[in-house]
Amino acid sequence: MSYDFAQTLRTVAAGRAAAVAQLRELAGKLEELPLDSVAEVLVLLEPTLDDLRRQAALALERAPR
Repeated sequence: MSYDFAQTLRTVAAGRAAAVAQLRELAGKLEELPLDSVAEVLVLLEPTLDDLRRQAALALERAPR
């Protein structure tokens, strides 16, 4: 494996770990809120979450297995 490719894999792995950690942190904060507050937050986040879901689905379809 070339050095450049190995470096790219490390960068991607770090990015993935960071993204998962951020999503888990957000989920934890949402779980701590009262239900009515969570509903308000989710209404505001829904358009962004829809876009994220679409982009993630496209990326997952294109990802080599």
